[in-house]
Amino acid sequence: MTRLIWILAITACSTSAPNIAGFSPPAPMPGRTRMVAPTVPDIAPGADQTYCQWLAEPSDVERQIVNMGGYQSRGGHHLVLYATTVHEPVGTSRICTDNDMLAITFVGAIGGEGTDAGTAELPEGFAFGIPKGMSLMANTHYFNASDEPIDGQSVADVEFGDPEHPLSTVGFFSVVWTGFTVPTGGSYYTSEAYCTATKQFSFIMWGNHMHETGSSIFSEVLRPDNSIVSMARDDTWKPEQAFKTPLSRWDVATPMVVNPGDRFHVSCTWRNTTAADLVFPREMCLAFGFTLEAMPQTTCRAN
Repeated sequence: MTRLIWILAITACSTSAPNIAGFSPPAPMPGRTRMVAPTVPDIAPGADQTYCQWLAEPSDVERQIVNMGGYQSRGGHHLVLYATTVHEPVGTSRICTDNDMLAITFVGAIGGEGTDAGTAELPEGFAFGIPKGMSLMANTHYFNASDEPIDGQSVADVEFGDPEHPLSTVGFFSVVWTGFTVPTGGSYYTSEAYCTATKQFSFIMWGNHMHETGSSIFSEVLRPDNSIVSMARDDTWKPEQAFKTPLSRWDVATPMVVNPGDRFHVSCTWRNTTAADLVFPREMCLAFGFTLEAMPQTTCRAN
């Protein structure tokens, strides 16, 4: 009975093939379920647009994602797949809000048009978990570098786990700082974020995250004994790292342990050459990691 429910849940995620002109991705690999994001129409020349797009309804059973790939049409910059507690009808497509980006758990990503490979591979024997009652939402980003309007579309090809043989589920933790304003004008601007761990975390992967005006970022842990442990450092942030983040990795047998009372410190520097000041979520200053402790997303709101 459990297996039947699971099969029905996966089938409910499948959507029809994309049909915008010029976008014909190959068929999904065997064992993967294709989910098609709504079309983003008439992206103007020079436009830089990011949308939250709902791909699957909440399930009444817990699910696991073992791996994912996917493709984007011309202008595609990235697709990040999240489990979310924000529920919208499948097919909803809108500009993301602050709340959308704070109620999520990462479950996979691809970067750029014509790309199939995912950007975050877990160690063997582990999977991303989707707690029951959470929807699946794609965060899709398009940039039109042409001289004419274009339509954008993305597909995510998801390999769900077998509920009769579940893998170990990783937990997801993020340090999120939303209190910055990056001024226009082209000068370098730095903002510092701190938050304190209230429980133990055993990290096996960790990375930083900014968007395209980012210049550099580092994250570290400050111990009560005044020692400092580097988590990830990107002295030169490249725009493509927004969807293909370099990840620090630790062996499962010897994870990076953060204890209650340790403080996370994230330092972000931007150079904003756009015409307007930038705030969250148009720009970001955050760090995130995957833990051996199986848990839904835990967000440490920095100050």
